[in-house]
Amino acid sequence: MMALPFVLAALGLGALFLHQRGVALGAWVLALAAVLWLFHLHVTDPLPLAF
Repeated sequence: MMALPFVLAALGLGALFLHQRGVALGAWVLALAAVLWLFHLHVTDPLPLAF
């Protein structure tokens, strides 16, 4: 799941190489959304610390 933003970014770069601007923009937006979602999961995860 952590690799998803990187895969989407790579697909966006590939789409740019193939001159598919709309697909590339969509992949980059999805990659950014995935990064923000994963960051949200990371920030809101409670830490089970027992001192």
